[in-house]
Amino acid sequence: MNKNNCSVGKQYKAEEKVSGNKFWTGFLSFFNPVLWLKDIVSLFNLRKLTIYLLIAIAIFSFAYVRGLGEKPVNIKLGWGKEAYVRISDDEMLHIDKKGNVYVEDPKTGKILKQVKAKDIKGLKARLAPIGLQLKPFVLGGFGIGTEGNSGLEVGAGVSFLRIWKANLDAFLTNKGIYGGISYKLTDNSGIGAGIGKGWKKDEYRGIIYYKFEF
Repeated sequence: MNKNNCSVGKQYKAEEKVSGNKFWTGFLSFFNPVLWLKDIVSLFNLRKLTIYLLIAIAIFSFAYVRGLGEKPVNIKLGWGKEAYVRISDDEMLHIDKKGNVYVEDPKTGKILKQVKAKDIKGLKARLAPIGLQLKPFVLGGFGIGTEGNSGLEVGAGVSFLRIWKANLDAFLTNKGIYGGISYKLTDNSGIGAGIGKGWKKDEYRGIIYYKFEF
């Protein structure tokens, strides 16, 4: 009987040698932003991710703004000063010495209600958590592509939806087309991040940008 037949059914694997070059290549790849971008794109459906993010922002914004609407209005007239404004035969506006605003019965002085932010039409509209808009802007930022094409980018776009201080943006740059979310830092500027498609075939891109509305 051939001794070699005794090895039938057994599988042997050559022992893999430890390579210093392979170790350092793998370690350094952890810090490669292009590989990170490829993994993010492959793991998530961008449309679903956007929907989930919008829902989360909407819930948070609604709760926050509703809390603001319940805050009493406070008007400072100066130390120790107060004012009365006749609204109708049955109602009078009273701003007390602390700046609190009440609606009172002019005959009895009884407080009918304390005025809150949500009671004032202008404030209510301004505090609305969600609003459609068409605000053009220009931007500058740093983008990274899956094809290794990274660097500074400039472009222009439109902000079309506001959720409290967050904005949904669509824009074009010299290297691609993007959708992004930005946060207002001033009345006409803000910082944001976006994901999009590069002008090169099959290239996906990510960008961090600063925008200026006009």
